[in-house]
Amino acid sequence: MKEMKSIICFTAVLGLAWSLPSYWEDNTFVSKESSEDGQGKGVKSTNCSCGWTNKGRIVGGREALVNEYPLMAGLVSAEDQLLFCGASIITTHHALTAVHCTIEYKGQKIFLAVGEHNLLSDKEKEAALYPIDRTIEHENYNDMTLANDIALVVVKRKIDFSQRIGPVCLPNKVLNLVNEHVKVLGWGLTTDGGSQSSVLMKVNLKVIPTSECFKSHPIDIGSPKAKNVMCTYRDNKDSCEGDSGGPVIWLDPETNRFTLVGLVSHGRMCAGDSPAINVNVGFFLPWIQEKIASTGFKEKTCAKTNKK
Repeated sequence: MKEMKSIICFTAVLGLAWSLPSYWEDNTFVSKESSEDGQGKGVKSTNCSCGWTNKGRIVGGREALVNEYPLMAGLVSAEDQLLFCGASIITTHHALTAVHCTIEYKGQKIFLAVGEHNLLSDKEKEAALYPIDRTIEHENYNDMTLANDIALVVVKRKIDFSQRIGPVCLPNKVLNLVNEHVKVLGWGLTTDGGSQSSVLMKVNLKVIPTSECFKSHPIDIGSPKAKNVMCTYRDNKDSCEGDSGGPVIWLDPETNRFTLVGLVSHGRMCAGDSPAINVNVGFFLPWIQEKIASTGFKEKTCAKTNKK
């Protein structure tokens, strides 16, 4: 797994010209990131431990600290031991990723990698590969538009949770995060057409209205009011820096824990002048719970409660 594979940056070949509205320009993008994010208690709790981080003092740069985000996982091909997509741990037997990641490897042996940071190093003591039993793709996935690009990964044996490996929180409803900053994690391309990062990277993006995203991706989105997608943008930054299928997370100020609000799906150009399209996880909550139940494991996902 210490070799690397180029990640495809999906290009939408259909769509209208789009220019960024002036009110979405955010070149300064002052980071509010704190070493306390994902640590300590919030004003509300979760029904199980989730979305925490492991941090020291933040010095700067975009590389995540080793096991800073225990929720992060990746898909690895057994044939060539290459990490080809990102994923997010949601229970001891389940993870979420994108259909366009799993469908290419249908019928092949793949693993879920957890506890990883540097793909060229063996120093992550808790890094492990879990054989994947099966993947469950959304029934209404469209391979032309990548609509409903969500898949459930089921591993054969229980993932050993620890301080460095654990689940992300799920939302308990569809969230309106327009104008909020979210974070994308992955080992993806550092530039469009460039090389893959050997270390886990993170990038902050802004959620923009679906109606704006529709202007550049009308065929893919289908409607300016579509709720199954979440669009993100930042000038000269993109989810190209995160693997396809990887997490788009939001720090819930009430819990001080990271919530999985999106999955990296596709866009027209990595770090270009058009938005990226992500799966809106909140929209698919009923589907996620239904498919987890169908696997036979009595697992519960973690989410915010009304308890303090």
